[in-house]
Amino acid sequence: MAYQLRPRSSVSAQVRKAACDRLEAAIDALAVPPMDMGEGIHQARKRIKELRALLRLVRTPLGATFELENQRLRDIARDLSESRDATAMLESWDLLARHVGQPFDSEAMGQVRRRLQARADTGEASSAGLGVVISGVQARLLEALHAVQGWSLNGKGFDLLADGLYRAYKAGGRELAKLTETPDDEGFHEWRKRVKDHWYQCRLLSPIWPGLMELRCESLKQLAEALGDEHDLYMMQLALAREPALFGDEANRAILAPLIEQRRQALRDSAMALGQPLYAEPPKALVERFRNYWKDARKHRPL
Repeated sequence: MAYQLRPRSSVSAQVRKAACDRLEAAIDALAVPPMDMGEGIHQARKRIKELRALLRLVRTPLGATFELENQRLRDIARDLSESRDATAMLESWDLLARHVGQPFDSEAMGQVRRRLQARADTGEASSAGLGVVISGVQARLLEALHAVQGWSLNGKGFDLLADGLYRAYKAGGRELAKLTETPDDEGFHEWRKRVKDHWYQCRLLSPIWPGLMELRCESLKQLAEALGDEHDLYMMQLALAREPALFGDEANRAILAPLIEQRRQALRDSAMALGQPLYAEPPKALVERFRNYWKDARKHRPL
């Protein structure tokens, strides 16, 4: 797989290959018919997130290039995000309905879903200037693709990755520690981003000890999904306050509001329980453990 770094091959070459693979996949995801653009944007955004995690893994050897490329990808992701919001709201509604059950069987709740569906369909089909936005994004992704071969990646083996791994994991632990003291909305949003960085980096490093790393990746995926679902419900709460008519009359909103809040709290509790053991290890110890896996893989595991 292109989105993996194998200890017995050139790390710098693999980093460039993984970066090109993510960029090409993002470009391909956006080269779809208009009717499929919603899913195309979703897939492109995922590839960009994976690439940004890769950039953070090699941020030290990249030096100033890291800031330039990270900013480029941040801007691209921001341009793509607005066209995805309405679809994400609908998906979040359906997840909540499956979890809660009976209260969502009413006609009033059905009307809400139909409004959310119409909103998503309209957003995907006729977003003002979406075609221009996509063309601009594709051009900037091509620019990023051409820039990859000029990346300065001085260093060898695990040393190229150690500082980036340390920073990303430490940042996730720091956000978790803050949440233990003050569990606020912004904190959970920030922790979600740092969890995804560590998850994607562990995916990149999975060949160093496939079985063990795959287990860690699966736990991080569950954590990221819980935090993602929680954030989507937070966005629904904001919409409930800003666009109340979208969610029916006052009686319907009175039923819906506590269901959203209860589900958010359950997801937060689940995330904290999942996250504590994943971030219990000191950053230096985790990096040294991974370094030892890397060394062992170079000696004993195939390419």
